[in-house]
Amino acid sequence: MNNTDLMSLERQDRIASMVNERGSLTVVELSHAFAVSEATIRRDLVALAERRLIQRVHGGAMRVGKVATSESPIVQRQLEHIEEKTRIGKATAQLIHPGETLLLLGGSTGLAVARELAQHHELTIVTDSLLIAHELLQHGIHKVIMAGGTIDPNEQAVRGTLSRLLLQQLHVDKVIIGAKAISVSRGISAETPEEAELFRACMACADQVILVTDSSKFQRSALAKVVSIEDIHTLVTDQDLGREDALKIQEMGIHLFLV
Repeated sequence: MNNTDLMSLERQDRIASMVNERGSLTVVELSHAFAVSEATIRRDLVALAERRLIQRVHGGAMRVGKVATSESPIVQRQLEHIEEKTRIGKATAQLIHPGETLLLLGGSTGLAVARELAQHHELTIVTDSLLIAHELLQHGIHKVIMAGGTIDPNEQAVRGTLSRLLLQQLHVDKVIIGAKAISVSRGISAETPEEAELFRACMACADQVILVTDSSKFQRSALAKVVSIEDIHTLVTDQDLGREDALKIQEMGIHLFLV
């Protein structure tokens, strides 16, 4: 075995450790982490999958035995608009202050925010997401409160009456929430009335509502209206948001951050 083969095996072992620690990583993230080409990372992932050390998914890899399948919505969304979500996560983290209490709702952009909170201290964070809770616990510095309820394997988050009962007892400084469908005229909407009800319950227990979402979610509508867009205080999105939408949002008095 030559030195190149040894380096490949060492890199693959480190990739397996990182994927199993983080839950999932993209080819782009791994390429940057190891300073090698994306083609090299893809070959590494093939080798690791053959050894059953990771599970390959479109655009990356995830932990073997992870609750969600590779086709589940949360896993797929983690691999979409990665650069935008990373920037949104960094910008949102800058809006958080020491000692605050947060409600960080599950979703791929919420997970991007959680990853950027490692430099913060004395935070108390409530979440409904198994992925976010796991990420925050890796930091080892936050007080993490997990909402109770029935686990939705597709979203890796808890749902149901128990979650809403807990939210009714809480008061937090800020809720950080994502959305899958936003229209400046029709508001924020969700796929089901139950999901819309959960969103409203989250927003009701916070002094400030921070909406985090990439611009691809705009000019969309779903079945169940959550709230009007005027009901949020801050919006963090990427620079591809349409100029007309941006102007209307600012005219509503919403703090808009384009990153």
